[in-house]
Amino acid sequence: MKLQPVMLTDCPHEESEVSSFLKLLPYISQLRCMPRFFQSVCSSLSMRSREEIQQMVSLLQLLNFKLFLTGELNDKTCSSVGKVLPLCGSKVDLILTDSRMSVRGAAVLFRSTTQLHSLRLSNSLVLFLSQWVRRGRVACLVVLEELSVVSTKAQPQRVLLKAGSSLASLLRFWTVGRLDLTESGLPAQSLFSLLLHDAPLTLRLSEERLQQLLVLLHEVQDQHLTLSLLNKVGGDLSCCRLSWELLHYLLQQPTAQTITVNLKKNRFLEERAAQLLPFLHRMVIQRWRPSPSFVRTSIKEIFRTHHSHLIPGLLRSLGHVINLNCTELDSEDCDALLFILRHSDGVKLKLLWSSIPAEGIQSILSLLHTVSDLSVDRNLLLRFIHCCASSDNQQGAASDLLWTLQHRLDLSCSSCVQLPEEDQTEPLSLTAADCRAVSTVLRHSSRDTQLDLRDCEVEDSGLDLLFPVLDRVRLRVSKTILVQLLSLLAVNNQRDTVRRTMSLCRALGRELDLSHCPLDQRLCGALVLMLDYSEDLTELDLSHCQLTDQLLLQLITHLHKVHILDLSHNQITDASTAELLHLVSINPSIGSVRLFSSNNIVNKTPFKDNMKFEFS
Repeated sequence: MKLQPVMLTDCPHEESEVSSFLKLLPYISQLRCMPRFFQSVCSSLSMRSREEIQQMVSLLQLLNFKLFLTGELNDKTCSSVGKVLPLCGSKVDLILTDSRMSVRGAAVLFRSTTQLHSLRLSNSLVLFLSQWVRRGRVACLVVLEELSVVSTKAQPQRVLLKAGSSLASLLRFWTVGRLDLTESGLPAQSLFSLLLHDAPLTLRLSEERLQQLLVLLHEVQDQHLTLSLLNKVGGDLSCCRLSWELLHYLLQQPTAQTITVNLKKNRFLEERAAQLLPFLHRMVIQRWRPSPSFVRTSIKEIFRTHHSHLIPGLLRSLGHVINLNCTELDSEDCDALLFILRHSDGVKLKLLWSSIPAEGIQSILSLLHTVSDLSVDRNLLLRFIHCCASSDNQQGAASDLLWTLQHRLDLSCSSCVQLPEEDQTEPLSLTAADCRAVSTVLRHSSRDTQLDLRDCEVEDSGLDLLFPVLDRVRLRVSKTILVQLLSLLAVNNQRDTVRRTMSLCRALGRELDLSHCPLDQRLCGALVLMLDYSEDLTELDLSHCQLTDQLLLQLITHLHKVHILDLSHNQITDASTAELLHLVSINPSIGSVRLFSSNNIVNKTPFKDNMKFEFS
């Protein structure tokens, strides 16, 4: 018989029926039933034999060791359950929130039970069990991973206060790892006795109770109770709305416990930079994206006092990110930033759309070896590049700049640079001096660097200066600059022409997109050079290029390396059919030739037998 899932809507009541059902347990893979099912089975069995007890253990295992005991528990049921629990170790989650039992029932239930995974009690049962534990009527060696106390009905304040003290008494006899009072309804005053419990204990409270308890501790100024609460909640105050006075009181306590607060609930933190600095090493601030003004105020305060020992705490709270985006830095700000950088290592520095004095650029450049990541806008990047190129220590400065930029010189309107809207429409004009500085920096690159010139306008004389370093870059350019580069390949010296072509091929990678660029004989000649010196060209896009049969004839003998060739939307006619068919037939590396719309090829029949040609 195979294992089967079983769902029960009722429970057998006769002992013989129950015994028959229990014999089927080895053949059941999953069991779904009413919460009271296990309790009902226990009430029906005498539980005299070890076999029956072991069967009940198997039944509880099928129920994932989750045990509900509800209503009036008679002595027989408590005795039966008490025989099963010791055999389950620390796996059982016992729920007694709606239960009532006699003194004898409690005694037999807990007599041999030394471990539970969790126990869930009502306030009434806490009162009941604590009395009998203190009187020695119930075994007191129970170890619980979690004890939860819930309020099942409205109770007078005096009863709830008594339940709090009873719970503290119970903890003197039971070993509890975590105490969950989020649903207990116990007033904050009743929890003081729990804070006197010296054994290790994790405490979970509702947002309201934790808030009230913190206010009370602030009022009474009891250091021992305050330290106890911070330790028991793990310093997690992220659910609380605090005043500066209360937070300051907590931070002044002599403990190494880190305090976690939520910025969204405590907006005043942004305005308390100077006061927070001495305590930041002990704080974790959730949803913490400190504003550049907070960072600026903080680093200036540290610089003013020269308290360098505060820097690690500040950087940790900032996630090791110094965010000064959109900030106008003066000479004092720069001095403060430099002081921080001298006493740090591996920080991320954000200076997008910041204004920095010239001397500040030079000083920051000298300390970039302490920065792991630099974020700058393209205008500020150009200033760094010029400063770097004019530096006395060019090689070190260039290497540090490229390293912190992750070997990316991005002069485009890239979305990740977060450009202001007014700058997104304006291309960046690069002069020959700009390109000379870029070339100087790239000469010191230890690895391939991505140079992004999209959204730029560059003079031909500037592009000439970039050719010597193209062999060490990965180039991203606009179509306009790509055409310019192609037009500059041919020079008087054949060796230089070859060198330029090979460098440009390498820089552009395996794809060449000239779509929507009108081709003429001169540009086709430059493209021939590219095709001859490129290796393993994955895709060549010549769509919308006004390509004629004559221009195609100039190119076709050089297209044998291309894997995917797009000739769509051009002026090619039937006169080129033979050349295209011949090109594909002798070059098996060509995978696809696209001839979509607008080509003047009338007779497409010759192409139908070759799947490599694609027509619309």
